[in-house]
Amino acid sequence: MIDTSGGVLAAGGYEITFDWPVFFSQLFGFAVIVFIIWKWVVPPVKRLMAKSQDAIAKQLTESDHAAQQLEEAKRSYANAITEAHTELEQIRADARADAEYIVAQMREAAAAEVERVRRQGRDQVAQLRRQMVRDLETDLAAAMLAITEEKVRDQVATPEAKSDSIERFLEDLEILANSSSVKRQAQPGWN
Repeated sequence: MIDTSGGVLAAGGYEITFDWPVFFSQLFGFAVIVFIIWKWVVPPVKRLMAKSQDAIAKQLTESDHAAQQLEEAKRSYANAITEAHTELEQIRADARADAEYIVAQMREAAAAEVERVRRQGRDQVAQLRRQMVRDLETDLAAAMLAITEEKVRDQVATPEAKSDSIERFLEDLEILANSSSVKRQAQPGWN
């Protein structure tokens, strides 16, 4: 059903009317609100959005720059680690060489000291041996003289032994006298 008064008849008995003056006033109010928003709200919002976009773009640029710096730092770190390992190996090699040199010097010094101690020990042993031989010769000579003296006294104690020993002594002197003249005569032939 259609109403001729300008309203629309809805189903169920309700009547919906269209009021043009209210519509235009609301349309005008809406246009004023849109104009106010467009004139005074949109420019600051646009500026804020532009600032936000600039800030975001700047942050993205800084982020890219930071990522590049991070990659560069990683490369520098890797290079530093490699150089440190190389230097460490060089230091280890130098330390080993120094240690081997020191050990070799200590071995040479120890060998020289051992040789010196051996030589000194041999010299002391030889000196002690010579001293012992001298002492033994002295003791042996003293003992032989004592035994000989005792035997001679025993033999010379009787008058017969005295005369026999004098005769033997004279015979020994005669033999010595004859042998020394033979030696003297033989010497000019040798010259």
